[in-house]
Amino acid sequence: MAFDRYVAICDPLRYTIILNKSVIGKMGLAVVTRTFCIIFPINFLVKLLKFCRTKLLPHTYCEHLAIAWLACDDITVSVWYGIAMAILVIGLDAVLIAVSYGLILRAVFRFPSKDTRLKALRTCSSHVCVILMFYTPAFFPIFAHQFGHLIPGYNLSLLTNLYVLIPPMLNRIVYGVTTKEILKWVINVFHQWCRRSSLLS
Repeated sequence: MAFDRYVAICDPLRYTIILNKSVIGKMGLAVVTRTFCIIFPINFLVKLLKFCRTKLLPHTYCEHLAIAWLACDDITVSVWYGIAMAILVIGLDAVLIAVSYGLILRAVFRFPSKDTRLKALRTCSSHVCVILMFYTPAFFPIFAHQFGHLIPGYNLSLLTNLYVLIPPMLNRIVYGVTTKEILKWVINVFHQWCRRSSLLS
């Protein structure tokens, strides 16, 4: 998304040439390959564990560390692999996104028109909000499982479900609010709701 915005803002006339089907395919293949390389070793780590306790997961979706905590074996390798991958993946993504948006900001502030700068910044701000909404809740399940023994089960379940629910739910709102017609409609509905609330009270 950051690379797409970079090309759209910094080199808009060559957008379709730079981001052609071949480049998009290679980017998709790189994402799938990276994901495979991160997830594949987890199968072996879980397969090596011996389970003698309950087979019920503490929350609603299957995750590597949630399964590892159910094992009777030492899960130190699984825990450190989970932490290392989380830091590596999120850290690498953060660096690449920061570089992309740094280049975008440099290009935006070179635009002669103030309206063009504001339009570009408005587009980028919605993307940054979506990125933050995705990565911030990602820390909940990672660290909740590291310190899961300190957190009651229902809180752990709530924290891990936030990661699954919040980003997709807020994604549409963030992109919708940047559309003027939707923003006007939301403000109008909110204004009517406030007026009815004040009349009822």
